[in-house]
Amino acid sequence: MNCHKYIQEGPVSGKTEIAKIYAALDYNTATGTYGPNPKPIKWVRVHNLPDLAYFNHSQHVKVGGVECKTCHGAVETMDVLQQNSSLTMGWCINCHRETEVKADSNVYYTDLKTKFNAIHPGEKFTVEQIGGLECGKCHY
Repeated sequence: MNCHKYIQEGPVSGKTEIAKIYAALDYNTATGTYGPNPKPIKWVRVHNLPDLAYFNHSQHVKVGGVECKTCHGAVETMDVLQQNSSLTMGWCINCHRETEVKADSNVYYTDLKTKFNAIHPGEKFTVEQIGGLECGKCHY
């Protein structure tokens, strides 16, 4: 339900389709609580990674500050969700090579960035620089 805390209405269907999700989960939108009678939802997976890859949303969204639309596109304008990015290994690697680490609000990364800048003055402090291309980060 994390996404639907922010997107509560579809551009064409309004609240009708999302209400079906709330009903199936026995979710009370007013209180933000779940009831005792959830029902399974048959999902049609839109964004699918191979089983050999691991992806952690919280690591990217909470720690990295990556906005949902960076990968998923402008879902608030989609009546039916569509895959926006290829999600291939090359796409991810390219992002890790180009994306600068937001170190200012995280003491751990601020310290790493200070050390990195001392050794590599003027270079971008990217996800690649902190091990973002190590195979084991995404593959197991």
